[in-house]
Amino acid sequence: MAMKRREMLSLCGKSVIALGCGGLPAILRAQGRFPSKALTYVVAYTPGSANDILVRILAPELGTQLGQSIIVDNKPGAGGSIGMAAVAQSKADGYTLGLGSTATMAINRALYKNLPYDPLRDFESVVKFASTANVLVVPAGGPAKTLADLKPRDGKSLMFSSPGNGTTQHLAGVLFSSTTKLPTEHVPYRGPAESVMAVASGEVDFSLASLPSALAQIRAGRLRVLGCTSLKPPSSLPQAVSLAEQGLPGFERTEVWFGLVVPSGTPDQARLALEQASVQVLGKQDVREKLEQAGYQPANPQSEGKFDPFVREQVAFWADLVKQAGASID
Repeated sequence: MAMKRREMLSLCGKSVIALGCGGLPAILRAQGRFPSKALTYVVAYTPGSANDILVRILAPELGTQLGQSIIVDNKPGAGGSIGMAAVAQSKADGYTLGLGSTATMAINRALYKNLPYDPLRDFESVVKFASTANVLVVPAGGPAKTLADLKPRDGKSLMFSSPGNGTTQHLAGVLFSSTTKLPTEHVPYRGPAESVMAVASGEVDFSLASLPSALAQIRAGRLRVLGCTSLKPPSSLPQAVSLAEQGLPGFERTEVWFGLVVPSGTPDQARLALEQASVQVLGKQDVREKLEQAGYQPANPQSEGKFDPFVREQVAFWADLVKQAGASID
């Protein structure tokens, strides 16, 4: 019976995060009217991506706080644009949630000539959830043991992978090339898993991969970490040395960040309930530990929760890097 129930909870890219047992939480009682039905959390990337992993950790906790089930709906494609456009075009009533991220809120605005949404106009930023470092990884059995060893051989360019054109990993690779003056060639793959496996198998020389996507292969001994973009080593990878410490400053600005967004015009009551629930969830020690173990750095909701100014700064930063990369998608 249990197996049948689990099978029923996953269908066509959607998963139902069920509400736990017990009475209605304080937030629901205080709000009275919101939420009165299940919510849908749209993930604009494939299952197993850093975005997806994060939402599946947080959604059950948010559902418990709000007193309703949360349906996780994966809508991947076009660098996250399909899923985010679906959120932007949904009814602004608080029942459709989106996961804003570096790519969907900052990069895509500069990358796509015909983006079907405007990150600054069509969304309201509710709370920053977490960030995660990119890690510079190479094949564990390859010749590069340190960052200094990562050099072209036989006059060839270094090949680096990413989950696709215009992703944070692609643009971080461009920044790496321009900073080190090393000749590189970008090889885009269909998603994070494919990009990471390309490194592990030796198809490419390196990647600046998101930590949650690469962590399993690192722990399995298939990838070697030569550096991380964060200034401090992630909790899940304490042995990592920052690129800044190795003479490559500025990569901390390329960290991937995530936050809850809703369509513009969402009622204050709904937005406040979502914010309060998120702050309570981020304040739980067991949740923070789960996030850290998965490769994320949980946000401090007291200092980082209002992240709209941060989003605007990131839009400007990534626009410059997209221009430098010469990346553009119709």
